[in-house]
Amino acid sequence: MNLINSNEEVKMSDTQEVEVPDVKQDTVETASEEKQTVDQVPYARFKELVDEKNDIKVKFDSLERQIKKDAEDRNLKQLESKGEYEKIMADMTTKLDSAEKKSKAWDDYQATRRESLLSKLPEDDRAIYGKLPLIELDLHVDKVNAKPSPASVDNSKPTSTGGYASFEEWAQIDPKGYEKANNPQTSGKIKISYGD
Repeated sequence: MNLINSNEEVKMSDTQEVEVPDVKQDTVETASEEKQTVDQVPYARFKELVDEKNDIKVKFDSLERQIKKDAEDRNLKQLESKGEYEKIMADMTTKLDSAEKKSKAWDDYQATRRESLLSKLPEDDRAIYGKLPLIELDLHVDKVNAKPSPASVDNSKPTSTGGYASFEEWAQIDPKGYEKANNPQTSGKIKISYGD
């Protein structure tokens, strides 16, 4: 009985296959997976950080403007307390001149732009659309002057089968057209020969 049992055990051990995982291969795959996971940032987190950065930048800019304004106010109060009204008037006049130059340049730009947009419209429409705000006038002129996209056209060369899959199909469906196209006298392929 021992012999039979040992033979059966041998047969069972022969039929069973044991897979031993390769430890080196597993560690390499795990390391590359970890590297990919570490390097990749989910989009939601990325967007969150970018939004946070933009919010901080806006707050910083507003604080910077506020600090500048506060410094100017302090400087103005110091000058007032010292009685230097002429210096204050000179500073204010300089700022006013600068603002007036910018305002005039902006007004000139708007007038020039309005004239160029109205020149693109027909005479009858100029009176009607001349009263629109510049932004709306610009949009209207773009809409009126937009060229429609041309319809697509098949520019491929015609086939020798008259557009049919084969000569047989052509002859069955359009016998007159087939005969006209293939008759030398009507297809424009008349052969003229002199002599034999």
